[in-house]
Amino acid sequence: MVSQKTIDLVKATAPILKERGEEITRKMYQLMFESRPEYRLWFETTFMTHVDGGSQPNKLAGSIYAYAIHIDKLDELKKTVEKIANRHVDSQVIAEQYPVIGDFLLLAMKEVLQEQATPEIMAAWEEAYTALADIFIQREKELYQDDDVKLVASLKSQRFFNH
Repeated sequence: MVSQKTIDLVKATAPILKERGEEITRKMYQLMFESRPEYRLWFETTFMTHVDGGSQPNKLAGSIYAYAIHIDKLDELKKTVEKIANRHVDSQVIAEQYPVIGDFLLLAMKEVLQEQATPEIMAAWEEAYTALADIFIQREKELYQDDDVKLVASLKSQRFFNH
């Protein structure tokens, strides 16, 4: 859960994100892949298949904007969260990646927005990102556990029928 101050600041930045969100996400991917080239592996099955990132930066920017305007009404994002969480599990995203991606997202925001990225706004976005990452981490943990249960059941049934 985020503070009311964070909700207010994040919602106030929504127009800026609508206007410059894709620029921020393109910068995020550029910074991340320069610093952590191994992270490209998790994006091979996404819309990042093109050299310029394809439509993935646009999709992420849209998701960040949607979060900004609905941060106080997260129930409205349940379908989107479920879709993205399933995509993350299919791509084998792990919880440990969220802080790294968050750091690059915040760095990109700061670089793109410059003086508009005040310390107060950046602190709000750090809190907001952490809260959203926690939602994804929890849901993806459940999905991974479901997959594990299905795998074990499948292996048990194969062993049963093979003997």
